Amino acid sequence: MPKHILYVCQSCKTQSHEEKNQKQPEGICLFNQLKLLHEKWSRNSDLEIKSIYCLWACRHPCVVAFSGADKFTYLLMDLPLSESADALIKLSELYLDSQDGTIPWSKFPKVIKSTTVAQIPSFSITDPTP
Repeated sequence: MPKHILYVCQSCKTQSHEEKNQKQPEGICLFNQLKLLHEKWSRNSDLEIKSIYCLWACRHPCVVAFSGADKFTYLLMDLPLSESADALIKLSELYLDSQDGTIPWSKFPKVIKSTTVAQIPSFSITDPTP
């Protein structure tokens, strides 16, 4: 089992979802886009992509969370559906390569910099500041 997981909220949908008469919520669409990219990705055995029913950020769809053993967790909200899958795969590379999950803001893909991001420490990470 991979020690890194990218959770994708499958119930995420924007307010315009009903207006567009979409059959699936944007969260499911994002998950499907990510799965297609993941299949062709050279590091797919290092990261599992899982759909999860809800990440409780309904006012900020689409929502994903990166999680890894002894690493910071990243919660990303307000992801634009059309541009996020490629950016999330690029961010996955950085996350996998980071020892504690820390990713410098300057390295985040541009599309993700325009979203809402939270960095949540794991139990094993101690704050280096006094």
